[in-house]
Amino acid sequence: MEKITGKIISRKPLAGGDINDVFLITCENGNFVLKRNDHVPNDFFEKEAAGLTLLKRHGLNVPQVLHTDTRHLLLEYLPPQKNHILKDEVNAGRQLASLHSIKQNSFGLEYTNYIGSLKQENGIFNSWPEFYIKCRIDAQLQLYFKNKPNPDEKHWQNLKKFIKHNLLPEFSSLLHGDIWAGNLYYSSKGPFFIDPAVYRGHYMVDLAFTEMFGGFGKDFYAAYNEILPVDKTYNDLKSLYQIYPLLVHANLFGGSYYSSALSLAKKYS
Repeated sequence: MEKITGKIISRKPLAGGDINDVFLITCENGNFVLKRNDHVPNDFFEKEAAGLTLLKRHGLNVPQVLHTDTRHLLLEYLPPQKNHILKDEVNAGRQLASLHSIKQNSFGLEYTNYIGSLKQENGIFNSWPEFYIKCRIDAQLQLYFKNKPNPDEKHWQNLKKFIKHNLLPEFSSLLHGDIWAGNLYYSSKGPFFIDPAVYRGHYMVDLAFTEMFGGFGKDFYAAYNEILPVDKTYNDLKSLYQIYPLLVHANLFGGSYYSSALSLAKKYS
């Protein structure tokens, strides 16, 4: 890493490091962003770097990966937008729609990666319902209940029946996978997407995620629709696609997230 940065002169903590320690490091060769974590699996940053690289290859603005090892991820530094009121949500919406417009050949991903600090199960599937049930709903429920019985099994089984018969997208898209307001960074070079949990799936998953935890402005969605008009079924399916991130939060943080996920599941059961 030092071959890239040169000698580190100073380091300053950056906001947003809920899982990792994140620093702006000033070095002989310029400024960089360094993410560090001594308590994650050895492939944690490798998988994040792979996700960023895949998104970049498909045209999404993401920070350039400069180095990764078992405990560090080094990224290019993108100076923040000077006037945060001028958030370019139009550009961001168009970028995401353009990413989703590139049709993929399957659902899932070739390797397991992470969402937050949780392992995110993947695999290659021809069936979106099969993937979504096995790798998203069931994987999180099994983690949440571990070896204890699930008292709400009937509702989850009914939800899975609904998924099998109603989640039949026309095509697969590459998804950011963890796209909330905190993972869209407004730099002086424009909006950049960070901290992905990539896989191939129904584009509505990303859209549903954007409406959680603060959401985005109307300009974002208007610009998105200019590139990829959202099917009218989105309003019916949005809550279903928000179940997965709620279950992830239940496993990460506990609290009322499981109850919120179950409440949405009951709408479809």
